[in-house]
Amino acid sequence: LEWYEQALTNENVIHYFLNSLFIASTVMIIDMVIGSMTAYSLTRFSFRGRKLILMCVLAAYCVPPIMLMLPMYRIMNMIQLSGSHAGVIIGHLTVTLPFSVWLMVSFFKKLPSGIDEAAVMDGANEWQVFIKVDLPLCVPGVLSTGIMAFIMSWNEFLLSSVLVNKENMKTLTVGIANYISSTHIDWGIIMSLGTMTTLPVIVLFALVQKYFVEGMTAGAVKG
Repeated sequence: LEWYEQALTNENVIHYFLNSLFIASTVMIIDMVIGSMTAYSLTRFSFRGRKLILMCVLAAYCVPPIMLMLPMYRIMNMIQLSGSHAGVIIGHLTVTLPFSVWLMVSFFKKLPSGIDEAAVMDGANEWQVFIKVDLPLCVPGVLSTGIMAFIMSWNEFLLSSVLVNKENMKTLTVGIANYISSTHIDWGIIMSLGTMTTLPVIVLFALVQKYFVEGMTAGAVKG
């Protein structure tokens, strides 16, 4: 346990952990909110360019993150967000949001349109149909997408290493790299920190596990 003690007594490690937790949680929430609304509009509304938007979302997801490093760095410099957590969050959203939208589209497509029509007949508007009818039925899909976005943001290294340079602003993945140099590698601290990085993901899965069970069993029995 001495490696854990050495890691946790380092004040910077606590900053790394809190920074990663804040950034990944923010990315997850934004992905769930914007992704669900975008997926709902793309599956429920008929408008010109809808298929083109879907293709652009898929194309954006296929772009490797390493190709975004230089343009993202220049854009963040132009809007004066380089070296801030807001810049890192925007960088992570460029990677996770297209994935979240594309994944949620498949969940909303599975919902029968008759449910929406029945809600409209009862006097509900489009916003109420989304909030009170479709979104509750897609809770397992939205939560699973949010978890995937959290993991992608939590594990992201390339954009985080470019967009932040201050020691107390670094994420956990970037901070772990500090223990690797050309002359020495602190394997004990690296492995202890690597183990601790799995804890938030495990806790997150434990908290939302019941929603996945409800999603798998919902509709299994007709009443």
